[in-house]
Amino acid sequence: MKTMVLALGSKENIIEDIHILASRYHEHPAISIAQGKDVRQVVIEKASNLFLADNIVIAVVDPGVADVRALKPSFDVLKDRVGIIVYLTNESPGISEILQMQAVVLEKDREKRIKERVRTALKRNGKKMTDKAFALLTSRIRDESILDQEVLKLIGYVGDKTTIDSKDIQTVVTETHEDTLMVLFDAFSRMDKKEVLNIFEGLVENGQHILAIHSYLVNQMRLLIQAKDLEPHIPEVRAYPAFASAFKRWKEEIEIDTSGKKRYLPFQHPYYAYKLFMTARKLPKKSLIEFYEFLCSLDVKIKSGTKHDRALMEYGLLKV
Repeated sequence: MKTMVLALGSKENIIEDIHILASRYHEHPAISIAQGKDVRQVVIEKASNLFLADNIVIAVVDPGVADVRALKPSFDVLKDRVGIIVYLTNESPGISEILQMQAVVLEKDREKRIKERVRTALKRNGKKMTDKAFALLTSRIRDESILDQEVLKLIGYVGDKTTIDSKDIQTVVTETHEDTLMVLFDAFSRMDKKEVLNIFEGLVENGQHILAIHSYLVNQMRLLIQAKDLEPHIPEVRAYPAFASAFKRWKEEIEIDTSGKKRYLPFQHPYYAYKLFMTARKLPKKSLIEFYEFLCSLDVKIKSGTKHDRALMEYGLLKV
């Protein structure tokens, strides 16, 4: 029997949290994320479908009270057939009242989240882990959605040994996908389409979820567009020292009050901003905007449960 969960988390952790919660329903969940104006359409469409796959999980992100009230009958129809996650980034007593559920409050701090999940898995299996091993584990795993499977691999690998050490981590846990994502972006900046597709295929085949790849590319394109807009403010700059000095002056003139600093160029490390700036100079602004718009349209399709998200992403990468 499927169940429904109401969760209170944060905007920074939406993707990771949803994947963690979805794994409660199925080992390989097919997640359909509904947000904003698409919420009612996605949920009602699923509720009217007579043939839903057993592994479907519907995640509704930050719905309004009116949406939840309107969708309550559809939730009642669906909750015995598929997994349902209502994910909030702000408390909403009205939604709790309509659903007659208390929200599960999710830990926001990344290190605490990972430590608690690792500790729980180890305790369940009668294992311990050294501090060095835990530090190495967290440095290698940046995508929380694969944490549980990596810990289970470690537990199986050590066998009767009660304590997992750093040597076990080095042997079992593969390097984080983040480095490969950086390589993907580097190939993209060189306009090497063949290499881009090869890296993309490798990421997917090695378990990187397409939403994580998509999220990374969206953030990079947003930063590239900002770097392109920076060109008139830092003209004729080629070498890094000159850029760093001009970048610092420009940053001091800008007032941005936000918690989402990783999305804004002024808050990037100067050398990383320099790399983005030099990449942006190679590409027409029109191409950057067109690819960003494509990623935005793909976001809706992926979160609505398209079966062709991989092919669509490949198509978009080839278009640039």
